[in-house]
Amino acid sequence: MELFDRIDGTTELYHKLWIDLCMMETRSDDVEALNAQADLLCYFANEHGLLTDRIRFPEGGGDALIFTLPGYGVPEESAPVALLGHMDTVHEKGAFGKIPVHERNGRIYGPGVADMKGGLCVALLAMEGLRLSGVPHRAVRLIINPDEESGEHIGMKNRRELFTENAKGCIAAFNCETGCEGSLTVGRKGVLRIVIDIEGIGGHAGNAYFESASAIREAAYKVIELEKQSVPGGMTINCGIIEGGTVVNIIPTHCRISLDIRFLNEEMKEEAIRIVRGIVETSYVPGTVSSMEIAHDLPAMEHTAANDALFDRIAAYAKAHDLGEFRPIVRGGGSDSAYTTLIGIPTVCSMGAVGDGAHTVKEYAECASLPVRAKLLAGVISEL
Repeated sequence: MELFDRIDGTTELYHKLWIDLCMMETRSDDVEALNAQADLLCYFANEHGLLTDRIRFPEGGGDALIFTLPGYGVPEESAPVALLGHMDTVHEKGAFGKIPVHERNGRIYGPGVADMKGGLCVALLAMEGLRLSGVPHRAVRLIINPDEESGEHIGMKNRRELFTENAKGCIAAFNCETGCEGSLTVGRKGVLRIVIDIEGIGGHAGNAYFESASAIREAAYKVIELEKQSVPGGMTINCGIIEGGTVVNIIPTHCRISLDIRFLNEEMKEEAIRIVRGIVETSYVPGTVSSMEIAHDLPAMEHTAANDALFDRIAAYAKAHDLGEFRPIVRGGGSDSAYTTLIGIPTVCSMGAVGDGAHTVKEYAECASLPVRAKLLAGVISEL
């Protein structure tokens, strides 16, 4: 097949790009490194026939990128296809050593090799295969986020608009996040980060114990009540950070709890907020007062019938062309796929290079998965 032959013929070039991207360590808050990587990606995209657009955010952070492959052999009014990705990583610079990327036994190890610079290369290789093969296809629009891992630097509003505005009107969306052998993602939990501040009444631990009101003691009651709300397969509340007190012989006047809440849909998110607010407004230790603030709000990639239908097409294509067998899964980790499902676009996630160990110094990706996933992605796009 011409499409597959073209992908095989250019895989080596995209394998090199994969290594080059991962050698450029790009933590979410390193704007200089992110924009240097954006320079490389824009140059590469221009050299390979893609239209490029670069978006700078007034709030700061790295630049976002939009790469477009024009449609070929289809009516001009045909709705485009969206591909989603991000170029930032979570690792501290130097965490993988002086030379951060290594290849061994068919695997690449390094920062972002799976999450998700390998996925960016899958997307770009699929677009290259479509361009070179002459297979009729809709326009393909690759949207690249510089701040997926935190959302703090470009702002959650900008992050949401980056995808909802640029994917608007697309017939389908494929997120090239880390791939898993034998599965593709049709739903993901959303992520809420809530900070609770507790104010108590300080005093001497020996002379004024009963006249004081411990903020840490109040936090302990709240932590138990909050964690009790977690349900297998549903909402979870993790009290991930507790900060409070000054010295051991003073009743603490302040304590802060930082929560990570996962939810399956908007109704569950609103229920979680209601539950947390009720616990915040309840004083278990007389004299304490608490408040809460939502610090981060990533919607769920809701599991929809449209996502399942798109998955069925992908799975059928994979089986027919000997590209593997897949089952649909719902995952607990959030991603930018949330924004395309939010505006009603059928979406499947985890289309990127197969790997594991994301967010650890053991992160790796399977080299052989690059052309296989690119063939799957390009082939499905050509049949939409």
